[in-house]
Amino acid sequence: MISMGWISKSQQDRDHSGLRDVCAADGKKGSKADPLGVSDTGSRVHKRHFEDPKSGFFGGQQKPGK
Repeated sequence: MISMGWISKSQQDRDHSGLRDVCAADGKKGSKADPLGVSDTGSRVHKRHFEDPKSGFFGGQQKPGK
């Protein structure tokens, strides 16, 4: 069984206030062309931030089973 990871308390609060599909890093909505992933700190951010060494989220995407 693969775990879906975890979401931080602050991200849960964002979700409940209607910001589930909004990037915690830049405030822009996720889309098919620019999807969101979950960081190792439990926040939803655009997957492209994990690939940008200047973003502060570089390499920090949760892996399946974590």
